Amino acid sequence: MSASPIRDEALTAPASGIVEVSSYGRTKAGIIPLWVGEGDLPTPPFIREAAITSLNSGETFYTWQRGIPELRDAIARYMSRSYDKPFDRERFFVTGGGMQAVQIAMRLVAGVGDEVIIPTPAWPNFAAAAGISGARVVTVAQTYGNAGWHLDMEKLAAAITPRSRAIIINSPANPTGWTATRAELATILDLARAHGLWIIADEIYGRFAYDAPRTPSFHDIRTEEDRILFIQTMSKNW
Repeated sequence: MSASPIRDEALTAPASGIVEVSSYGRTKAGIIPLWVGEGDLPTPPFIREAAITSLNSGETFYTWQRGIPELRDAIARYMSRSYDKPFDRERFFVTGGGMQAVQIAMRLVAGVGDEVIIPTPAWPNFAAAAGISGARVVTVAQTYGNAGWHLDMEKLAAAITPRSRAIIINSPANPTGWTATRAELATILDLARAHGLWIIADEIYGRFAYDAPRTPSFHDIRTEEDRILFIQTMSKNW
C-alpha cells in the first residue's frame, strides 16, 4: 500500500468536540446555543449596510496582503485607546479570523521536534494547531478551588525543556474564565525571557471585564524586545 499523501499530523488530528456538540445541538429545539462563544443578536443594521455598500461598490477583489491600510490605522487607534500607549499600524496583520491567526502564529514559532506549553483546561484548537504544525503539546493542569482557577507558576516552569519553543496564554480563558493578574503575566514573561521562549497571547476576551475597562494584558508590561505574538478578533468583543 502506498503512503498517504497527507501528512500524519493532519491525518491524526482529532475531530473538534465543539463541532460535534454544536452539530448535535442544532437539531434539538429549545437548546440555548452557548457552544461557540457568540451572542444571540444578529449583526447590527449599520454593519450589514456597510457590507452591502462595499459589495455594491465592487470591493470584491484581492486587497492589501496585511489588510486595508485604513483598517489597520483604525485598529492601531483602537488599541492605543484601549491600552493607553501608541501603536503603529505596522504591528497589525489582518486575517480571516482568530483561528487563522492562531495557525499562522503557531507556524511562525513551532514545528517538528518542538514543544508548545498549554495551561489546561483550554480551547482544544490550540493543541490542534500545534499538532498540525508537528509540535508536541505539553499541558500544565490548572487547579480549581474556592478562588476559582489557578495556574501554578512552579509547575509551568517545570514544564519547560530544551525543546520548548512557546507558551500559549489565553487570558481571559476559554472555557474556564481564568484571568491572569498583572503579577502572573509578569512571572510568565520572566520565564519566557529566561528561556528564550515565545508567548502566543490570546487576549480576545480582554474586554469581558465587569469592574474595569479591560483585563490585565502583556501589552502592559512588554518591551520591544519581547517575543510575544498577540491574537485578537473583532467578533468576540463586539
